[in-house]
Amino acid sequence: MSGTRLMMTGQMGSGKTSAAARLETRYGAKIWVRTESMKRLSHALADQVGDVEALLTSLLPDKSERHQARDSLLRYISAYEPESGKKRRLYQDVTQIVMDVDPLAFERELYVRILEAERDSSVFSLVEDVRSVAAYEFFHSHGYPSLRIQASETVRRSRMLARDEYLPAPETFSHSSETALDAIAHDHTLVNDGSDVGAFYQRLDEFVEQELGIQPVPYATTGVTPPSATDERNS
Repeated sequence: MSGTRLMMTGQMGSGKTSAAARLETRYGAKIWVRTESMKRLSHALADQVGDVEALLTSLLPDKSERHQARDSLLRYISAYEPESGKKRRLYQDVTQIVMDVDPLAFERELYVRILEAERDSSVFSLVEDVRSVAAYEFFHSHGYPSLRIQASETVRRSRMLARDEYLPAPETFSHSSETALDAIAHDHTLVNDGSDVGAFYQRLDEFVEQELGIQPVPYATTGVTPPSATDERNS
């Protein structure tokens, strides 16, 4: 293993994405998300943008598993009804279909890309958006301590409504990708229930500097503009 590793979990609206962005701009973290492959596959299926077969091959090298997933995905997409706003249901369902064939398909594909980047021993590798027990255990076993960003459902709903001007379907909140890690005892937890973004960032900074031993990257040498609490909103 090279450099520093961390995985971050949290339900939608908890502020997880904003926290990851803070670590990227202030501490030079390289953010890795399993949702990159998931979204590309989803849009290739629903919008005919991208090569479905190539994407499935990268996720499921085994031919029989790939054939099984392809058949299920094509049946699903033929009955899929477009959603308004973000395609959360599409993303969740496509991910689940692939995971039914191989629960760690997205994680294995992501880890291959991470190892390529970690040839540089100074890298701060941040895996964001871990959403299943299998994924949690996979990254934990590969040296990723966990940080949970936590917020109440009331706060999360309020943030999402203010940000997106709508709320996703009710079943989205109870989907396994949102609830699977609720009972997991994380290594670290930060509560983000308030409206003071600056105070939350201060606690996040203290965690990174005291627990991980990482210091801020000088902006003068990176060309990155320092984040402003007034300019950033939790997501």
